[in-house]
Amino acid sequence: MSRATRFRVLTGVGLALGVVTALAGPASAHVTLHSYEAAQGGSDAIIQIRVPNEEDNATTTQIEVDFPADTPLIGIYAEPAPGWQFQITNSDLPKPVTNGDGTFTQYVSKVVWSGGNIPVNGFMDFNVDVQDLPTVPTITVKALQTYSNGDIVRWIDPPAASGQPDPAHPAPTLDLAAPPAASGTPTTVSGGTPGGPATTVASGSSSSPPSTLGGTTAVSLSGYARTSDVNGTKTLSIIALVVGIVGVLAAGVALLSRRRTTGS
Repeated sequence: MSRATRFRVLTGVGLALGVVTALAGPASAHVTLHSYEAAQGGSDAIIQIRVPNEEDNATTTQIEVDFPADTPLIGIYAEPAPGWQFQITNSDLPKPVTNGDGTFTQYVSKVVWSGGNIPVNGFMDFNVDVQDLPTVPTITVKALQTYSNGDIVRWIDPPAASGQPDPAHPAPTLDLAAPPAASGTPTTVSGGTPGGPATTVASGSSSSPPSTLGGTTAVSLSGYARTSDVNGTKTLSIIALVVGIVGVLAAGVALLSRRRTTGS
């Protein structure tokens, strides 16, 4: 490759990298919520509070998370984080909440982690175990992040309206998965013959009711192997076994022939 060609290639690569960098821009990290288990009306779910350190010359020394009273998370337990201490604050509910575990008049309104530090360009996950989640599509918390230089970042901004830019410090939100659909509920469908009796089918067990032949319910065999399928499979297995044996014998004959040729 000539010097001029190499120069053109390197120049093109440099321009491409410059365009990618310009399009990417500076990354902005926010305090966010994550969960693989949280569902509407669910229970015993781990929620991660991810806290990145956005300062260039200070570390994060404290994180406070305030939980909502209008959509309370009942029964919050904080997981100990190495090098950190946590403090839980309970508050009275505006109105009692009743679920399968009883009636509750208080909820965890605040958890504060302190005593540790998140380094520059680092992040940390603070985990809480929630016993009972509200039946809502989204939960929103507020977070206050304190830095070693005294700065306090308040992650409390409401989401932007449609078409508007995102706020500088949005409040962390978590979308809760829809509750699972009820299964096993009997559904009544009309019979297969005019004037025939109705048939009850468990919801989710089949997309259609069983067919009837002459007033007698016919059992569907879809999904079951037929006798011909089983016999065909056996035949193929036998053929494969025979082919394998023939291959081994042929390899042995070839090896013996090679040895005899070498010996002679």
